[in-house]
Amino acid sequence: METYVVGDIHGAYRALEQVLERSPFRPGIDRLVQIGDVSDGWPETPECVEQLLAIPNSIWLQGNHDWWTTDWMAIQPAFEDIEYIWYRQGGQATYEAYQRFGPEVTQRHFQEFFGKQLPYFIDEDDNLFVHGGYDPEELIENQEPYDLVWNRELWTTGEIAHGYAACFIGHTPTWPESVVPVQRTNVWNVDQGAAYGGRLTMMNVRTKAFVQSDTVRELYPGVKGRGQ
Repeated sequence: METYVVGDIHGAYRALEQVLERSPFRPGIDRLVQIGDVSDGWPETPECVEQLLAIPNSIWLQGNHDWWTTDWMAIQPAFEDIEYIWYRQGGQATYEAYQRFGPEVTQRHFQEFFGKQLPYFIDEDDNLFVHGGYDPEELIENQEPYDLVWNRELWTTGEIAHGYAACFIGHTPTWPESVVPVQRTNVWNVDQGAAYGGRLTMMNVRTKAFVQSDTVRELYPGVKGRGQ
């Protein structure tokens, strides 16, 4: 069994399809870890969730955008009461997508997917997977899930993820400075800007070989994503 990690998807189902097709990943044999931020930005978050639900032995981490989406799904507020920052930061695409699918799909995805995302995952080879980052001076199990989805300091300071063979994160895009995954110390960033104009990355955790989608703007011509 190999373990693969896929970066921040942000509703770009066409990009997810491409990396699954281009990777030697074997559904039902290999393990897939999705690093968080499945939602918000491009118009196909429900399709992304359906695809991930269909992959056996997959693990889903919670990202900060998924946190916002989960909050919305939990209470289903009237439109005028939707949290403004979520709506403006890509949530509009998620909201409109689920309006098309209807409340039954929204509730099922809340129960079966968003409600089951993990704050972090550690595999049998001591690789750590976390969406944003963590404080390496504290045990990760003692840290607040909210901090794990928002933390950028592990990446921006270049600290070592002490006690782990490697650490895989998303949340802070390397694009446009780097269009491929970036390693600092033992930390790998697999967010190559699929939320904006970049690409989605899928990496083999053991070998570090990776595949990428086409640029997401090419996959969604004429569609306004985040930052456009």
